[in-house]
Amino acid sequence: MKATTKILSVLTAGALIGSLVPVTVSAEENHRQQVRLVIENNTLTAENGADWTGTLIDEWVAIDENTTAANVLLSVLAEHNYTQQGAEFDYITDINGLSAEDGGAMGGWLTSLDDWITDEALSAYTVASGKLEGGDEIRLSYSCSWGADLGYDWSGSATTLSDVIFSAGEVSEALSDENFEYLLTLPEGVDHITVKPIVGNKAYRAKVYKNDYTPAQKDTDYKTWEEISVADGDRIVIGIANPAWMQSNYNNASETIYVFHINQSVQTADAEVQAAENLIAAIGTVTKESSTAIEQARRCYDALSDEQKASVENAAVLFEAEKTFAELNKSVTVLRVSELRGKYLSAVKEMPVYGNEWEIINLCRFGLADENVRKHYVESVREAVQALGSATLSQTRSTVNAGVVMALTACGVNPADFCGYNLIRPLYDVEYVQKQGLNGSVYALLALDAHSVPEGEQTAADDAGKHFVKTLLDAQEADGGWTIDTWTGVEDGSDADMTAMVLQALAPYVQSDEAVKAAADKALTFLSENQNDKGQFHSYGYDDCESSAQVLMALCALQIDPTADERFIKNGSTAYDSLMAFYDETANGFSHLMNGESNYLSTYQAFAAAAAYYRYMNQQTAYFDMKDVSLTAVPQTTPDISSETESSDESRPVSSGQEISQVPVQPSESVKTGDQGVLPLLVVLMVGAAAVSALSRRKHS
Repeated sequence: MKATTKILSVLTAGALIGSLVPVTVSAEENHRQQVRLVIENNTLTAENGADWTGTLIDEWVAIDENTTAANVLLSVLAEHNYTQQGAEFDYITDINGLSAEDGGAMGGWLTSLDDWITDEALSAYTVASGKLEGGDEIRLSYSCSWGADLGYDWSGSATTLSDVIFSAGEVSEALSDENFEYLLTLPEGVDHITVKPIVGNKAYRAKVYKNDYTPAQKDTDYKTWEEISVADGDRIVIGIANPAWMQSNYNNASETIYVFHINQSVQTADAEVQAAENLIAAIGTVTKESSTAIEQARRCYDALSDEQKASVENAAVLFEAEKTFAELNKSVTVLRVSELRGKYLSAVKEMPVYGNEWEIINLCRFGLADENVRKHYVESVREAVQALGSATLSQTRSTVNAGVVMALTACGVNPADFCGYNLIRPLYDVEYVQKQGLNGSVYALLALDAHSVPEGEQTAADDAGKHFVKTLLDAQEADGGWTIDTWTGVEDGSDADMTAMVLQALAPYVQSDEAVKAAADKALTFLSENQNDKGQFHSYGYDDCESSAQVLMALCALQIDPTADERFIKNGSTAYDSLMAFYDETANGFSHLMNGESNYLSTYQAFAAAAAYYRYMNQQTAYFDMKDVSLTAVPQTTPDISSETESSDESRPVSSGQEISQVPVQPSESVKTGDQGVLPLLVVLMVGAAAVSALSRRKHS
């Protein structure tokens, strides 16, 4: 790594891009009352199919208390007469003709906020919520490789700088992973500088401070465009992955703090004691998210000698923080699955439409979708299919077809006889399905086995199914599990999330195929050994909600009681308890990580797992086994969907007449479980993305 010293140029009007308008930057000085919007494509070339390259937009936009990142984007695009697709689902798939699919199965749009690739949809970043602030930079960048070509690694946990750009001065030495304090010598007469930190992995956020490191206090950091007044003896402090910030600060990602001393040749204080005091001060107000900050401060304090510990002036702050944190986290709400079923109604913000397949499947499999809700979804699919004019709903993502096939089936509609189209038939095309690797095979197999296929097509369906089963068996790792990342060459072992998904696809074959049964037994052993002492499951470096949800669904599909099987009980915590550890009763939702904020993506996956367990407890068919549903063909007009699909008297079903909030429903992408296996940020804008995820959410289409 290196530290670069150069003058940052002032942004001015840029070059014309084809017939595009010039890049413009507002001359207004008070950027604290504005946000900067940048839209760019520096990854997909015109030769490879891009409609445009370079920078499409670079503008400062005035904000007020009603501003959201989404309406900033839409208003600027409209002002320049640029087009977009997907905003109605809070999931941008095309900007001015540059589509996610243009870059292949790994292509799509990513959003970053101050150079951190975000983990929520654009509409989540609002001035009112505090997630969007004056001076922020909103950047939409096109990626051809799930963010890797933009400096994003959803599975990485390193929180170090790859570079730091000062507008003036010389850094004493090159950056390294072993040293976090440096000397910055400024030229004579320089008393203001700008600082631009470049994080090695954009899954983690960096912020710049002067002298005092106050990450929990708003408006105390400096933006990259903002000049900092400095003098001899001052310090520039750069923090990365502080848990007080929005970001993918996951289990294995520790906060890193860099200090650059201004015009100071020697350190005047014990550096180790000072480092401990800084980390303790950085804890700030203790919340349920303070684990990383407290643990890092404790590790630094424990490494001191007794003499050094005695000189740590704020040691008592650390001890009190540990007590407070323990009190905040000593209880977890565990609801019965029937209670969760009742709560799912209020978690649904709008009646699902095309693009929200997992929401409608959840409602149907919970027995909560009435006739009007099902008609509403089916009509939206009819409009989409007729507008497209093809049974193949996406040229690169077979999981779109698979999801719609299962959603229609759950609604009681025959996807093989839908407005003159057979939506199942594209899933017989092995080459098409396997463009998405293991995910394609998993979801195609689930869709083919969900119900029956048309007469005369059984052989084609069986042949495709056998191929997908073999593909999954051949991909099993030596440890007994599966991983989405075979293509990366990274040998980190299997993950619980993908392993559980494969088990759901293979479940119908366990009793009839010895090879499948042997593979399933090995996978169950892997999952049992993967479960931690709190009952949670590990994927991509983190113990997360989506992994617990998928394991719970897999166990139910295999007719294994997730609350009674000893293999999946650790220290008294069951696989069901592990899921409930992520439940936020106040928000009636689930968080990606323990004690995090609830989000749509984790919530619908967790409720899917609850639906699977509810069906298991009531001796109903498995979540993806929809042979209990009677199917009706759909002509060119909206069908009269009968009430033959299952229902229950336990809870009032969602209906078009019930009051549902107008918060836009997001498409069925997950931080971790999606059709492409991508982390938090890709779930925000990238088609097929999950993630970060930090993400973090990722494999649902």
